[in-house]
Amino acid sequence: MTDDQIRALIRPHRDGGPISRLYATGEITPGLIPALGLAADNLDGEAAEEIADLIGYAAAVGDRPPVTGWTANL
Repeated sequence: MTDDQIRALIRPHRDGGPISRLYATGEITPGLIPALGLAADNLDGEAAEEIADLIGYAAAVGDRPPVTGWTANL
């Protein structure tokens, strides 16, 4: 997934917590996967599958600090 794809996918799910941190800085924290799971519970079809893909991406990447240049692409 590209940075732009990630931001577009999570834009409507910003929560003031881990999803918002990922959106704003690219940071992946331990609370991100559970927060994405809760967001996916409120979706169906393709939207839920896209969040599931992002959960897989976050699990594969693991925790990471804010990404340099992430906000320059907003």
